[in-house]
Amino acid sequence: MSLAYDAGPDNGSPVVFLHGLGARRQDWMAILPAFAVGHHVFAPDLRGHGDSGRVPGGYRFSQYADDIVPFLRDVVAEPAALVGHSLGGVIATVIAADHPELVSTVVAVDPPLFTGRRAPTGNSTRYRERFKRAQELAASDMTEIGLFTMLQKRSPDRPVYITRALARNLVKLDPDVFTLALEGGKQLDFDVEDLVSRLTRPMLLMLADQTKGAATTEEDAAWASEKNSLISQLLVRDAAHEIHHSHRAEFIKAVTDFIAIDDED
Repeated sequence: MSLAYDAGPDNGSPVVFLHGLGARRQDWMAILPAFAVGHHVFAPDLRGHGDSGRVPGGYRFSQYADDIVPFLRDVVAEPAALVGHSLGGVIATVIAADHPELVSTVVAVDPPLFTGRRAPTGNSTRYRERFKRAQELAASDMTEIGLFTMLQKRSPDRPVYITRALARNLVKLDPDVFTLALEGGKQLDFDVEDLVSRLTRPMLLMLADQTKGAATTEEDAAWASEKNSLISQLLVRDAAHEIHHSHRAEFIKAVTDFIAIDDED
C-alpha cells in the first residue's frame, strides 16, 4: 500500500491529521498553518482516497489503521497526537487502543464510532443517502470540470472553493470505499466497548450539533467517558459534521489546548 502525504517543517511534537470518508489530505489545508507553527504536522491520504493506493474490498476500519501504523512508526518516528475527522477519528481510536506506543493523544472529531451500540437514527439515513450519491458520482465517467459544474448547479449557495474540493475528491476516489458503509456498517470490525476500555491515552471527543447531522451523540460521549476516564468531550453547538470547517477558530483552539496538556506533561 502506498500512502501519499504532506508534511510541514519540524517545529515541535508531531500531529497527524486523518481525513474523513470521501475526503483527501487537502481537507485540512486551511487549519494546518495554525498547527505548523509549534508542531510537526502530517496529513496522509487514506487508502482509496486522493493519491494513495486502492484496495477494492479492503476498506474496513482496521485495514485503514493497518496502513497508518507503519506510517507512524517509520515516517513520524515518535509518539504523535492523532486528530481524525469522522472515519479518521475511528482510525485514530483503533490505533491508540492497539498501538499506544505510537500515540500521545487523540482528538476524534464527530466519529461514527458508536453506531454499533444503538439503533439507527435519522442522521444515519442521511449519511447513507449522502454516501450513495457520492459513490455513484465517483463511479461515473464525469470529469472534474463536469462534476464541479453539476455540483455548483445543484448547490449554488455553497462556496465555490468547497464545490471545487468536492469535485476533486470524487475524481480521486475509489467508489468502493462506500460499499461497506452502505451494507449496514460492515466496516465496523471491532467491539466498541472493548476498544474504549483499552484506551490508555487521553482522548477528546469533539461533538457536532445533533440537529446539524452529528454522527456522535451526547449520549455516546457520556457512555464512553463513563467507561474510560481518559475520554473527555466537547460539544460545539450549532456545528455541522465538518466542525473543522464550520467552526474553524473554535476547533483550532480546542485541539491546540488539548494537545498542549500532553506536551506540558
